[in-house]
Amino acid sequence: QLAQESQPSDRSKPLALSPPNTMNGHWCMSPLHCWLLALAWFGVGAPTAAACSIDPAIYVRLFENNMPMFQEIARLVQEAGAESVLDLGTGPGEPSTIIAKAMPKTKVIATDVQPAMIEKAKVRARGLPNVEFGVASADDLSGYGAASVDAVTMCYVLMFVPDRARSLREVARVLKPRGRAYIAVWKRLGFMEVIQQALEALTGSAPPAPAVNPMALSGERALEELVAATPDVTVKFETVLTYSFKLGDAGSACDFAMIIAGPAISKRVADGKANAKEEYCRIFIELLETSGGMSASGQYEVLENTAQLLVMEKARTQSEL
Repeated sequence: QLAQESQPSDRSKPLALSPPNTMNGHWCMSPLHCWLLALAWFGVGAPTAAACSIDPAIYVRLFENNMPMFQEIARLVQEAGAESVLDLGTGPGEPSTIIAKAMPKTKVIATDVQPAMIEKAKVRARGLPNVEFGVASADDLSGYGAASVDAVTMCYVLMFVPDRARSLREVARVLKPRGRAYIAVWKRLGFMEVIQQALEALTGSAPPAPAVNPMALSGERALEELVAATPDVTVKFETVLTYSFKLGDAGSACDFAMIIAGPAISKRVADGKANAKEEYCRIFIELLETSGGMSASGQYEVLENTAQLLVMEKARTQSEL
């Protein structure tokens, strides 16, 4: 089981992952393709077969780079003693699977808006009798009753939800009195920063903001203000985790940068700049090295990836006051 602690912790243990050197020869060739892959990296959803042909093993490594946050959420849920947990945006099954393993008597409901992701989650949670599955959007929990669960988990989900205010109202509705929601959002993504800096150095202009933005709730008190506008809930506490993204060797690091930079690079190639990818990768690697992104083992990593974990608690009933 997970270690028990009386106070929230900001400790994390980065995973020593080294992705493969290739992506089956493919990198992003359209904004949609690019951001489906980006969502995989940032912990949400997965690229579909129609969107790309990324190696499933690479996808899993992208997703599992966020294991420090999955583990911290699971630790807090266990510490609170929740008997029922609704996991929104579970992707291929986290933190649902960690929670279910650590708390075998707790009912865990793993949900995702994509049916294909639920199938992946079923594989990950195979053999765990306390896990159920459902297809649901985080802003429409009509399939779940009022005051029906002790805990809701949303790990890198809320910033991608179209109606965030409605999502939090729905979370508050399904929580039992004194139930808690565990909400993780990105505050800084050093990985994205280095990619954008390399693009700007290559093209001479800053890249446009993405249509699907993992940094949508990175502003000061952005998440707190959403919670404050939600009836019957308050912020119980919050913590911050910072962990690295392991990129592997230079070739692997460049391949992962193409997840975000691919559309801009493919446009330059189409405009006659045949060596655009090679030039971009050279700049990207140089930026990693100058920013301290080389580990002692000679592998590349991005160190400064910081996330906020906010715990929201539903008010007590009148009889409890």
